[in-house]
Amino acid sequence: MYGQKYNRYFEGDFREASLNVKAYINQLIFNGPLRDRWNIYAKIGLGVNYFRATMREQGTDRLLTMDDIFGGVSGYPTSYSDWDPDDFLVMGYERNGYASADPDLEEIARESGLVVPIGLGVRYRVNKSFDIGVETALHNMVADNMDVDMTGADNDSYMHAALSLTYKFGKKDKRHASWTYKDFNLSYERDRMRDPLAQKLDSLRAELDQLAALNDSAVGDTTYISQDKTIRNELFSASVFFDFDKSEVTARSHRTLAGVARYMTEHPEVVIKIQGYTDDRGSYEYNEKLSERRCLAVKDVLVKDYGVDASRFVTEPKGKVELLSDTRKLAPRGVHLVNRRVDIFQVTK
Repeated sequence: MYGQKYNRYFEGDFREASLNVKAYINQLIFNGPLRDRWNIYAKIGLGVNYFRATMREQGTDRLLTMDDIFGGVSGYPTSYSDWDPDDFLVMGYERNGYASADPDLEEIARESGLVVPIGLGVRYRVNKSFDIGVETALHNMVADNMDVDMTGADNDSYMHAALSLTYKFGKKDKRHASWTYKDFNLSYERDRMRDPLAQKLDSLRAELDQLAALNDSAVGDTTYISQDKTIRNELFSASVFFDFDKSEVTARSHRTLAGVARYMTEHPEVVIKIQGYTDDRGSYEYNEKLSERRCLAVKDVLVKDYGVDASRFVTEPKGKVELLSDTRKLAPRGVHLVNRRVDIFQVTK
């Protein structure tokens, strides 16, 4: 550290240890990362600064004494009341008992003081393992002695900017806590999981919407108009639900899949379509891959755990399209959980 004023300057070094609390602004306002990549945060903390410093004369670099600064002042300032006229203006060094004006300083215990860091920062999520960030922080001391000049009206403070590269420990198929979205529907999830009729209705709603879209489909240009229809007789359907940003089949979903496997065993001619969905948070590309992983996870359970022939399945990842509950239009009552699902149904053409 270094600073100068009038015909003198101070220099030294410090070590700081602090405990900080971060509040992610976008999490509080938008309930999640911006564009699924950016986190903006504010922080405040409390710590201790351990420092050493000396005050010297500009040009000569001579150590200054109390008499050099306050020799013509009647009485020393209160902060220097226990200093002698020939004491050197130093912190963290022995300040008295020298014969020469510029001795080799003898280090003693560092001076210490409380510090309150306040800052702003932004982090960018590179991938599941790494973030990069930039932060600026103002560190406010609770005393005015870091520069060895204890006569000012304001406490010392200093600012710094920092670049960071962060590695996130933990399972790579699970999002780090700072990059998750807030979900206010946990109680709803528990209630829906206890009600098989509600799950059935949710699944049928999606199927009816899709059937209507297929029946109304048309392709045309300036020379002709044609219409294709696909008629489906739906004899069986089921749905399983997933936790946020996950594709693992939960224990409660195994009960549903066991019923699917039993139906397929009793009807060996049936071909089942597996459609995967996500909620609307995150990019289209990421959610399309996530819905594909969910389709494959359901298929994998039915094939490996229940022995159903893999050729009897058709998978169709849908990503975040065709939301069953549009959480943006229906906010704050939209339900993310019902969009994080895989629909399983029999299609007969």
